[in-house]
Amino acid sequence: MFKARRLRKYKKEAAAAVKYARRLNSRYGAKAAEGAVARVEESAAALESAIATGELEAIKAHYDVLQELIPREYDGIRKSPQREYFESIGIAVLVALLLRTFIIEAFTIPSGSMIPTLAVGDFLFVNKLSYGLRVPFRNGHFADWSIPERGDVIVFVFPCNEKQDYIKRVVGLPGDVVDVDRQGFVWINGEKQAERLKGPFQDGDVFNGDEKSGNQCIAPLTEYVGTLTDTHFRLLHCGEDAGSKPHERPPSDWAQVENYRACQTSAFSMPNTPRWPWKVPEGHVYVMGDNRGNSADSRYWGFVPMGNIKGKAMFIWLSWDGSKSFTRPWEKVRWDRMFRGVHRDPG
Repeated sequence: MFKARRLRKYKKEAAAAVKYARRLNSRYGAKAAEGAVARVEESAAALESAIATGELEAIKAHYDVLQELIPREYDGIRKSPQREYFESIGIAVLVALLLRTFIIEAFTIPSGSMIPTLAVGDFLFVNKLSYGLRVPFRNGHFADWSIPERGDVIVFVFPCNEKQDYIKRVVGLPGDVVDVDRQGFVWINGEKQAERLKGPFQDGDVFNGDEKSGNQCIAPLTEYVGTLTDTHFRLLHCGEDAGSKPHERPPSDWAQVENYRACQTSAFSMPNTPRWPWKVPEGHVYVMGDNRGNSADSRYWGFVPMGNIKGKAMFIWLSWDGSKSFTRPWEKVRWDRMFRGVHRDPG
């Protein structure tokens, strides 16, 4: 039994040596001395035959010969193991950077502005090829092949602070006239967007994690299922629909509203923000959070340039509840949210 284990061990090491020798021939044979490739291949083939016969002494003998031959033929030509190791790490890092820059990027939800679609502590992936090929480290695209659709959840560089990324839902496209009442109900080009009442929202603690709710809402939060084009999604309003009407005034491009688009303003620092039908300019989109009473969005700081858009949200790969105790770490993971699509139909 001991001999059988030794044989298996030597056969495994010998097979690895044969593979390594042939890889050296393939990679560095052109630079080696005349006849080196043939000598190494002959030794490797002899060791391979010994492995096939299963004779331990023959395997050991041919293995030792090959181990002496390789340094003699290839030292000074082949890369050192340390160099190969660091090159492998470098290639892996480069591939990861290319993936992150051009194809896919991870994003973490830091606030409750997209509740109930996204929870505080959700980790998700963003498809950076959804709308075009983005220029690295700056706003803009090498090429554009589509624009966002109404209802898409996008990640973008915040126009007021390019060190921050935001995630919101696209509500208005270039040329759309978007009107929003104080509860967050939306009209697009004069048509109120369909929303179906679900009832009081009771799951705030599940979605907020360790963040305290920032809703400026006296009435109970009410959940609806909204529709934008063919996209259905959950959203929250402050109370039920009060039946308000769109504003009867011409659309604005913000030029008429003095000091309106001041980037330090938000839903909370500027409660008396003018309400206007806003016409979305070319090359921009109008975005809103699904938690309409707790989202600083296009209602408060303006449109998002297409060049700022990083990509379309894909799916949640991890959801971490920061309010749970580290003494029970398995409770910190919201298992039911794992691998949930951001754009899935809520039913």
